[in-house]
Amino acid sequence: MKAKAPDELTEGEKIAEEFIDLLENENAKEEEIRRKIDALQRAREKARKQLPEARKELAAVLTSPRQEAVFLLMGYID
Repeated sequence: MKAKAPDELTEGEKIAEEFIDLLENENAKEEEIRRKIDALQRAREKARKQLPEARKELAAVLTSPRQEAVFLLMGYID
């Protein structure tokens, strides 16, 4: 799998990468770690709230029962 370019990363992916870098730094302060934990949790909650609408949008562009079946099996749509 090809790595994404920085401008292709989602907000959550960017925060997660920053978080990993922070955790690899032995001198990272606990308050920095807490802020990054909070930021990642907020990004994930935002994504969870957007998921139902994104699933509806995806289902609307599927053009065949076969496509719908594949995405249903993969868990991308309900």
